[in-house]
Amino acid sequence: MLEDDYNDCLSKAIRGHGCSVMQLAHLAGINEKRISNCLAGTEDASVIHSIAPHLQLNANKLIALKHYQPTTPELPALTRVISPFGHLGVNAYLLQLDEQSIVFDTGTDSTELLSFTPQPSHLFITHGHPDHTAGIVEFDMSQKHFPEELQHGQIIQLEDIQIKVLDVSGHFTPARAYFITGTPYPICIVGDAIFAGSVGKCLNSELYTTALANIRDHILSLPENTILCPGHGPMTTVAQERANNPFF
Repeated sequence: MLEDDYNDCLSKAIRGHGCSVMQLAHLAGINEKRISNCLAGTEDASVIHSIAPHLQLNANKLIALKHYQPTTPELPALTRVISPFGHLGVNAYLLQLDEQSIVFDTGTDSTELLSFTPQPSHLFITHGHPDHTAGIVEFDMSQKHFPEELQHGQIIQLEDIQIKVLDVSGHFTPARAYFITGTPYPICIVGDAIFAGSVGKCLNSELYTTALANIRDHILSLPENTILCPGHGPMTTVAQERANNPFF
């Protein structure tokens, strides 16, 4: 199941463009009530096709979201751990190397995560929202890495893997993604910057513009086979998001 339905994407784009339903109805030349009903979950393909261009969304991709189920190859070294939050929970990730274990975000409850790796070597945080950081206090370690300490383009070498820090601010500022190479497939831990079929909610138009630019420039520019590990919902790949994400 995806984190967002078509109406969630529409609502995020409306907020991101700083327009009201009334303004959108005027631009699209349709009844305001029809848009409101669509946003409330009554799917109306003609409404979606009418308003999507004004929100710079792909209408066909929006309508197809209900059938979109991304798939990713198996990576035994990578574990996704889901803790309670919202309707799908929140994801944390564990990457196990020969002699080190690396954790990305903590979720709301780190009990299961720490059962896999009681003494991780590194903890990387994508952004400061509490559903991603609530378990920090449970990690008694020196190698904790926070977004405000990491610069875009910075390289961190751990055993045979390389972690490149990417700026994905917008949904939250500062926010960082972690592009990992040296594994059988490249991996990018993206936090709430991008989800399968959607993006993270932004508080205003300026942040929304920043978020989309960072996703295009720093995430969707990665190799197509890169496995994307979002903060909510299923894992996906760069190729699948280029093909299916209605924001791009």
